[in-house]
Amino acid sequence: MGVDPSRDELGLFPILYWPIVAGRPLPGAETMRRLDAFMKGGGFVIFDTRDADAQRSGRATPEADHLKQMLSIVDVPELEPVPRDHVLTKTFYLIDGFPGRYDRGQTWVEVLPPPGPDGRGPARAADGVSPIVITSNDLAAAWATDRRGGPLFPLQGSSPRLREMSLRGGINLVMYALTGNYKADQVHVPALLERLGQ
Repeated sequence: MGVDPSRDELGLFPILYWPIVAGRPLPGAETMRRLDAFMKGGGFVIFDTRDADAQRSGRATPEADHLKQMLSIVDVPELEPVPRDHVLTKTFYLIDGFPGRYDRGQTWVEVLPPPGPDGRGPARAADGVSPIVITSNDLAAAWATDRRGGPLFPLQGSSPRLREMSLRGGINLVMYALTGNYKADQVHVPALLERLGQ
């Protein structure tokens, strides 16, 4: 459903998908403060600039500039491209990217904390979920279907399985937002089972 972040109770939604449209009026400061509180309180926002095709020039796109202006008053954590071993790549499906209508854009998440003394990365604060994901691959266009289940938009990627991989990436994003870093804790299962057997 459509959400108006300036009026609606954001705490009712665990995930917000925000497509960026250059040239639209910027949200007011109070709206962005509400969004900042939502993310700090465990909410998860996917910002999609939908401009992966235009990013090939190497210059900032109008959508990227618009997002930068929007987030200028939000406490955005340090971001990095999704690492290959990030829990997002294995929350449900094992995947290596987050394609949408496009498959060449980069997807960004909060920087993982450095490894602890045992060499493993510690769990993040709260539920272990990055509060923000930024992509340029136009995820919703790949997910959109008509009433009969047919795709609404053509995809511009090289793989014939691009739509399927986009859906898998979307499922991983939802699982990640709803379950936190539970999948990262799977590395401890053998030790827990050994203790239970003693």
